[in-house]
Amino acid sequence: MATPRINKRMQKIARNYLKGTASVTEQQEFDQWFSKEESEPIMVETSLSKEEHRQQILARIHAETSILPAKSKTRKLWARISVAASALLVLSASAYFILRPKPEQQPQTAQLIGDIRPGGSKAILTLANGEKVQLTGAKNGLLARQGAVVIAKNAEGQLRYSDDQPEKTTDNASLYNTVETPRGGKYKLILADGTTAILDAASSIRYPVAFNGAERKVEITGQVYFEVVHNASKPFRVGVKGQIVEDLGTSFNINAYDDEPVIKTTLIDGSISLTKSGQVTILKPGQQAINYSGITTAGVKVVAANVDEAIAWKNDLFLFNKESLESVMRKISRWYDVDIIYPKNQPIHESYLGGMTRYSNVSQVLKMLEITGDVRFEIKNKAILVLPKQTNKQTNN
Repeated sequence: MATPRINKRMQKIARNYLKGTASVTEQQEFDQWFSKEESEPIMVETSLSKEEHRQQILARIHAETSILPAKSKTRKLWARISVAASALLVLSASAYFILRPKPEQQPQTAQLIGDIRPGGSKAILTLANGEKVQLTGAKNGLLARQGAVVIAKNAEGQLRYSDDQPEKTTDNASLYNTVETPRGGKYKLILADGTTAILDAASSIRYPVAFNGAERKVEITGQVYFEVVHNASKPFRVGVKGQIVEDLGTSFNINAYDDEPVIKTTLIDGSISLTKSGQVTILKPGQQAINYSGITTAGVKVVAANVDEAIAWKNDLFLFNKESLESVMRKISRWYDVDIIYPKNQPIHESYLGGMTRYSNVSQVLKMLEITGDVRFEIKNKAILVLPKQTNKQTNN
């Protein structure tokens, strides 16, 4: 069999995706390319068919699944998705995209008995007058007007605010909109100043339709990633659970879920200041501020961040860095919109290291956790039961 033509464009898109820089258009381009029967494998060194290539990659994944020394109690998942694994970048990209269900395949996958599909682009927009607009499945183009501001869904499926009559916007600052994602949802919007906000599952952002005052302030819940258009004369501020994060020219991520023990603010680039109870903390790129949200008098602790892990969700990945089972299951609960049920009086102490795509069905994610840990799972309707593996042995005795 002749070696297929090397598609360097697809390799470039794969690399961009792992670095978190691939645009929605590039991702759609890849999906269209891969859906064609004549598509050649990404990997240069193989002339296998797509199915043979997929099986080869699956075998490689299972071969590389291993367990760290028992004393560490950390279970090692397939970590080749990590951006840091540059030596296997092309292999990682191939594995990710080939294992990722194509959009047209997802409804069929969902029909598997006892399985649950991953989340997707879902959100509700609440206008200033209380009217709600379902953004899920909404057609591209004009959605609404708020004062002199146009609200539209662009060709890439993003909500965008634009001011087409700036001379008439004096009252727009009093008009507030809210975008909320349900569990199992994710959404991207572009505010009137050009700032990008990406919402993870079970999150929200409240914001003025136009920024006409001395500051640009928004309020969030859950987890939101920001790429702020800097304006020194009009600071951008994010309010969340009693703390204020101010942009000094940056992109950053805030994780402030109610069921998480701390608020984590991670700086990707630029600079931000974080104010809580009168204390001001300045972050540098690669740093993370940890705020114990339930303790109002507690200070803010600054640590070195694992940036890849902090924004993995934005890049449609699960990435665990010695993460506890409970923390892993909270992420699964939000993304797949399921409840997690633990055994009574049987605490399970596990932690995991590695990563995988968030586009897998929940059964695939749970299988990887089972392979590498002392737990098993049962899917019951919209709930996942977490059970120790030794339960089977006990039952047989």
